[in-house]
Amino acid sequence: MRIVFVISRLKNGGAEREVAAFANELADMGEEVHIVCTKEEKDDYAVDERVHRHVLHPARRSIPKLRGVCNRLSMTAQLRKIRADVILEFVVRHEHYVPLILATLFSKTKLIYTVRLSPGKGNPNEMEQLKHRLAFCFADGVWIQTEDQKPFYPKWIRKKMFEVRNILFPAFLQLERKKREQVVHFISAGRLHPQKNQKLLIEAFERMIRRTGNTSATLTIYGTSQKNYRWAEDRLRELVEQLGLQDRVFLPGRAQDIGTKYAEADAFVFGSDYEGMPNALMEAMAVGLPCISTDCPTGPSVLIESGKNGLLVPVEDVEAMACAMQYLIENPQEANRLGRAARQRMKEWGTPRELAEQLLENLRRSLG
Repeated sequence: MRIVFVISRLKNGGAEREVAAFANELADMGEEVHIVCTKEEKDDYAVDERVHRHVLHPARRSIPKLRGVCNRLSMTAQLRKIRADVILEFVVRHEHYVPLILATLFSKTKLIYTVRLSPGKGNPNEMEQLKHRLAFCFADGVWIQTEDQKPFYPKWIRKKMFEVRNILFPAFLQLERKKREQVVHFISAGRLHPQKNQKLLIEAFERMIRRTGNTSATLTIYGTSQKNYRWAEDRLRELVEQLGLQDRVFLPGRAQDIGTKYAEADAFVFGSDYEGMPNALMEAMAVGLPCISTDCPTGPSVLIESGKNGLLVPVEDVEAMACAMQYLIENPQEANRLGRAARQRMKEWGTPRELAEQLLENLRRSLG
């Protein structure tokens, strides 16, 4: 089968990581796999040499007033040239919907759209939400990460949906984390973006240490901001200074070996307002970290059964997050138990090969 993933770029991000992971696994299974990017940038994720790489280039010559139309037609022609059996759309910009639809219209190529975030959350204005919904009219299938995403959509879209979970890299399960006698070092990871709400984590941490008088706890937040969200990172750093936490809260940027950072930490905290399926939370659980997460739509509640293999707190609830942090500090043995249960949960998640086979089965069903 000739499978084409279309994504903006393979820069740091959950969707980008999943494209690389599934593409590599499918290529290893003998499928012909292509990754088409709408932007030409250096990759953050390794792609197997058997995976074909393409970049959609805009039209070289066009009348200024018709530039948008010419660019879309040029991208359509480039996609059609690959002669894919199936095209999987991964979080491309809304202006790329038309080339994707035209590339599959009146052809044997099937089009699969993916749902990567809680529906409606990633599309802030009504016009963009309308475009997103209309795009599903032309989809032959819709790939969701969890069944919890289905209820957000009308029945006619649900009929096209199939679930395939995110791939968890086995390397995280291979890391060994020793039992902790105390919980001191909290860690978080993710894009520095309002969606991830690292502001909640900082404020909750400050409230916890002010209330308890704790002098040793630290919070390290790994991640970087995208170019158009640098202001979000600046505000986080300003908040740290404003609260006088420069020696307790750290924002060191992106970690090259995040697995090692997880293994060295005592607990993981996650403050997102909304998600699809959070890779960072999956990885932290796989390493065996006791995890606290907001119970946001969707994802965390699929991974965590609160009190059994982690702790869930309400979205945007600073007090609840502070209390959960304090609970782990005051109950290190319970933290160890939650970490072991979290690791066991991820051992049962499914291997990359099993998940790739599940995706391939659904793609064949769409073709059939």
